Amino acid sequence: MISALALDTKLRLQAKFLANSLNLPQQLGKDLLARAIYCTQNYDYLSELLFQEICDTKIFGTFQHHWLKYLLICECQDDLLIDDLHKSIEFMAKRLETMIVINISKIRLISILYELFGLGDEAKYIITAPEYFTLEWKHCFKTLSDNQSVLYCDFKINNISYRLIATKLLVEEFILKNFDNSLVQSLKQKNEISEDAKTEKPSIEEHKHWLLNSLNFFTNSDCFYEDEVPYTYEISGHKYVIYGFPLRPSLAETIETKLPALNVSIKTIIEKQVFIFQLEQQKLVFECIHVETPAISVIKNCEFSNGLKETLLNHKDARKFPITLHQSYFFGGIRPFCDIDYLENSI
Repeated sequence: MISALALDTKLRLQAKFLANSLNLPQQLGKDLLARAIYCTQNYDYLSELLFQEICDTKIFGTFQHHWLKYLLICECQDDLLIDDLHKSIEFMAKRLETMIVINISKIRLISILYELFGLGDEAKYIITAPEYFTLEWKHCFKTLSDNQSVLYCDFKINNISYRLIATKLLVEEFILKNFDNSLVQSLKQKNEISEDAKTEKPSIEEHKHWLLNSLNFFTNSDCFYEDEVPYTYEISGHKYVIYGFPLRPSLAETIETKLPALNVSIKTIIEKQVFIFQLEQQKLVFECIHVETPAISVIKNCEFSNGLKETLLNHKDARKFPITLHQSYFFGGIRPFCDIDYLENSI
């Protein structure tokens, strides 16, 4: 166990960090740390409580105070503490907002609190896949000249099944004109007059329409700044563009294999949340937003959720209604990563 003096120093550093991050006087940082973060009367009481908890660890083996236990994050085996913090951090943010006027977004405030506890990836909303996480890609179409041109795979986010669809990119520059030309080549059928090709042709055209709509919704593909250029995703040495959506339940129920899963701590806040999935050395982005559902069960959509429904979620395999989490409703989808995602999540 780390010493009491070292933990007391950590409290003082946390108070200083909180004050600096919120542009507040140092003394107010101490008061807010004690009252909003650790749920104690004041900073002096917090310091006394720390030494009492250190003494009690000789009996109980760990801190008994629900909020002060988070001080041990990064000081011990802390996986369970971090899981618990995900559930508690919104309460910390709400307490802060009731004690002082804070001129920053809720998503940024939560990011600051993660950083307060030394959780850099969580502060930037980066989700790193475990080593055993593996995506199994399968062919979408049987009649393409290159059956590797369009692939799909399924996985889970918080027990909800999602489908990724990868389309091979045959050009270097990611601009709409080049992308459209690449699609023509990628979606070319090997024998267009065969019955199988004729049967599959409408589905291939639907895929092209869906992909271009999703691309145009998420990116201004004709006017990129350098940090807005989407990254391709490499599969078996080839470049792909990937978009993804939650599967409609009737289709998800037919999946017999156990799917790889990611746990994402989605917050019940009105702002759009952008999570960066780190999959080995590659990245994808998961965007989601909370939507209100009044008593009459009519979803109140915002511009972003409406855009999702009309583009990404317009795929025949996609779930058309929100996912339910924490008794709240969310729309979400997956798109390519851009450098600006990391920059915006870091500021």
